[in-house]
Amino acid sequence: MDEGTYQTIIQDIEKYHEKYELKEGRLVKIRLNKELKVLKRNEIEPILSLAYEHPLSGHFGLEATLSKLKERYY
Repeated sequence: MDEGTYQTIIQDIEKYHEKYELKEGRLVKIRLNKELKVLKRNEIEPILSLAYEHPLSGHFGLEATLSKLKERYY
């Protein structure tokens, strides 16, 4: 999510309360009663890199890695 959209949702959190919450200063998307951490655009690449390339991440292929990330992040 781009920084502008992220900040707009935070500023108008009451308007978006059914879809988003603030948890410990971070924006969280509510989907199917699960909390997904909302990533800003500049946070996506480091998360992908850690999940896919780091030796401790376990390598299950790109599709499996993306699927796992989608369970935790928005």
